[in-house]
Amino acid sequence: MSGKPDERAQPGPAVSEAVQEVQGVFPSDAALQDAISRLTLAGFDRADISVQSEPQSEAATPEQSADNPNTEVDAQQQRTLHTGLAASVGAMAAAGAVIATGGAALAAAAAAVAGGLGLGGAMQGITSAVDKIEHDSREEAAASGDLILAVHLRRADQRAAAEDAMRAAGALSVVPVLRTSPAAAP
Repeated sequence: MSGKPDERAQPGPAVSEAVQEVQGVFPSDAALQDAISRLTLAGFDRADISVQSEPQSEAATPEQSADNPNTEVDAQQQRTLHTGLAASVGAMAAAGAVIATGGAALAAAAAAVAGGLGLGGAMQGITSAVDKIEHDSREEAAASGDLILAVHLRRADQRAAAEDAMRAAGALSVVPVLRTSPAAAP
């Protein structure tokens, strides 16, 4: 290593000083989830969709907090993953015990499989409880007019599609927002 910069290195893309979004206020968690589905069907990336607990002003910075949107489909997939993973771990442990003992531990292996299935059921219960807490929190935010879905626009021509999807899902209001970084402020 000579310590000289790599002459082949190319500068990366310019960092934007502003983020364009469309924000919608929703009357319920069900309407919000419908909007998320409509946005993904319209071609928006899930990484560009977020749930916010309060409206962001135009002076808000892109670094301000937002939550990942989780739908009922996401919750079902998480429950399936947790149940399947726990059952698989139990089955693998059982198979290892049977092989290691030459078959003498077959009864213990069956118990391990049953334990794995029980663990899967417990994980499903925990996931369901967390989903209910999240749903209740969103319904509370909706009741106070603070259930907000934001979608980041990568291109200006996406604005109409985002607004249409939110309105079709029952948004109470839909507004475009331009958030700028502190460095871009006058």
